Amino acid sequence: MDGYPPEKQAMSLAERRVAEAFVLAMRAELSDAPYGAPFAAQPTQPEWVIVSRWGLAAEYLSLSRTGRPAPGDGVAPDNLQPRETFFGVRTAGPALEPCFLLLRHLPPDMPVAGLFLPTDGFVRLVGPTGGLGLVAAGRHAHMLGRSNGRLACADVPCPPEGADGARAWSITAQRRPWLGEFVERSIGATVA
Repeated sequence: MDGYPPEKQAMSLAERRVAEAFVLAMRAELSDAPYGAPFAAQPTQPEWVIVSRWGLAAEYLSLSRTGRPAPGDGVAPDNLQPRETFFGVRTAGPALEPCFLLLRHLPPDMPVAGLFLPTDGFVRLVGPTGGLGLVAAGRHAHMLGRSNGRLACADVPCPPEGADGARAWSITAQRRPWLGEFVERSIGATVA
């Protein structure tokens, strides 16, 4: 518990826990940067993102950009839809602030909503479900194409010079009320 502020130290484990299954909307601050210089990030406009966590061991997470601006601190719009999706698998570490490694390839037979973006990076969930936030960073390089009639991205291990879609990015986000949210309430997490 070292490093936690006094008000969090007084909270019970259930109050600090992050739910193991959910679909939530978050207001995100996104920064974009050149692929080879992620430290040179430029701020962008706030955007709504959708974050989902699921799996038998709560091991999967998707972070989807919606392309919808998120002005102010209000309620998320009802009709948010994933446009571009990063996919992660949970790493070993504390259950109170789980971390997910973002992947360049989807596991076999793992569909995601929106266009999957092959990515190197991480997502860390912070805080209890009721006030859940996240911190994420990564970079991706891909070529656009088609697979089974749908738009698809192919991973580019080392982006060619001037490659479109080769970018570094970082995101900080905070949960906002949303009509489309779902939180599994049977795992003992405090949900607000």
